[in-house]
Amino acid sequence: MTDDPFSLSLPEGWTVELDVDTSVDDPRSQVVYESPDSRFRVTITEFSRGLTLYWWVDIFARAGGEWHRRETGLGDSFRDPEAVAAAAQDALDRLGGSLESELESFAND
Repeated sequence: MTDDPFSLSLPEGWTVELDVDTSVDDPRSQVVYESPDSRFRVTITEFSRGLTLYWWVDIFARAGGEWHRRETGLGDSFRDPEAVAAAAQDALDRLGGSLESELESFAND
C-alpha cells in the first residue's frame, strides 16, 4: 500500500496507488483509489501547463474487464490541492454509500 499524498479518509477496504508518467512531452501523475472488489476507481490526475500545476478528479467503473469513465472532472480542473482533495474525498464518500448502486447500474449497461 502506498502512502496517500492527499491524506484522504478511505472507505473500508479501499486501496491507494501512485501511477507516475515521467515522459518529457506530457508528464503527469495519478493517485488511484480503488474499491476492495476492484469495481470502482477514483483518480486524481496531476498535470502541468507551463509552470502551473493542475489536478482533476474522475470516477471509473469496471465492466467487461475494462475501466469506463463514469464521471469526468467532477466540476473542473483544480489549481488548489486542498480543493482537489475535498472533491476526491466527496467522491470516495459517495461511492462508499448510495452512489455505488447508481454507478453499478451504469457498469452493467
